[in-house]
Amino acid sequence: MERTIGAYRLLTPLKTAGSGSARWAIAVRGGERFFLKEFLSPVFPVAGGKPDLRQKQIERCRRFEGRKQRLYSAMSLVIGDTLVPVLDFFRYDGRYYSVSEEVSQELSGSKDPDLTAREKRQLLLNLALCLQRLHMQDIVHADLKPEHVLIRKGFAGCEARLIDLDSGFLLNEPPSPREMEGDPVYLAPEAFLRMAGQEIPLTTAIDTFAFGAMIHWFWAGCLPRIDGKYAYLYEAALDGAPIHLSWALPADYRDTVQRMLSADPAQRPSDGELVRLLSLAQDEPEQPQPRQDRPLNGLSRFMKKER
Repeated sequence: MERTIGAYRLLTPLKTAGSGSARWAIAVRGGERFFLKEFLSPVFPVAGGKPDLRQKQIERCRRFEGRKQRLYSAMSLVIGDTLVPVLDFFRYDGRYYSVSEEVSQELSGSKDPDLTAREKRQLLLNLALCLQRLHMQDIVHADLKPEHVLIRKGFAGCEARLIDLDSGFLLNEPPSPREMEGDPVYLAPEAFLRMAGQEIPLTTAIDTFAFGAMIHWFWAGCLPRIDGKYAYLYEAALDGAPIHLSWALPADYRDTVQRMLSADPAQRPSDGELVRLLSLAQDEPEQPQPRQDRPLNGLSRFMKKER
């Protein structure tokens, strides 16, 4: 028997994704295929039980709903095709779900994409522009890493799609230390301190730190080198230890990437500086990329709660 969740018919079983905080499946609605994600927490409480406990659970769910709806609304204002926005968000049988377009996973950035130098510059420029536009809407991705970049190579060049803002937040609604998430491999120093319980302000510069590590990954095929006593870049940065860049990194990138990996967020370059740095060479004119039919970049016409 086919399973439906709200108005979506599942084409694949729900399976755990990433950190285990969610499950996902491919679903169809109105003849269109979508990526459907089920959040494992929070769960809206059923009737009964202790009134005080149930009220606390309801309040937690309402806060979760509000934060997600405001975040997804802000995402709908981000122009361009690089970001994969959330099109629908709803509650069904106590669980929360987000829906986005199904993106062809031709190649993940976590694998060696075998790109030319020009394709790497094009890929990184597209990501820099996307981040700049996210940050203009006061959105922090907060979990940037190559696994969240899907790459498609075509006759017009290299197309990148940035996915998974489930750890993201608006600057005026930063997560509490308990709510902070992120891959430690790309985690910014101040994000770790926040996780450790310090009242550290969070800015879009946590994305800049992760993006610096990603630039190094795409060019050199590895992360910057740190002393063996450190497991992660943020540890070395907080300790003031050297972070060694590969000579595979272009010479004109080295100083900027080094600053992107600074322990002090104020020392990291601005989005505008990164866009200028990563712009394609003037003697390599970009060819227009054909647009593909995709769901609207914004909150879906489906946006309503299903019970």
